[in-house]
Amino acid sequence: MSTLLHWLARLVHLAYWYCCDFMVNLSNLTHTSYNEANTWVLLVLVPGLLALLIGVRVAQWFRLRR
Repeated sequence: MSTLLHWLARLVHLAYWYCCDFMVNLSNLTHTSYNEANTWVLLVLVPGLLALLIGVRVAQWFRLRR
C-alpha cells in the first residue's frame, strides 16, 4: 500500500510540474506573464470549451430524440 501511495504522490507531483512548465512556455510564446496566461486558460478557455462541449451534447441529444 505504501508503494501505491508513493507512486500516486509522484504522479501528482509530475503532473503539477508538467502543467506549470506548460503555462510558463505558453506565457513565453504569447509574450504575457505567467499570471495572465493562467487567467486566460483557467477563466476563459476552459469554461468556454466546457460550454461548447455541453452545447454540442445537448444538440446531439435533441437530434437523437427526433
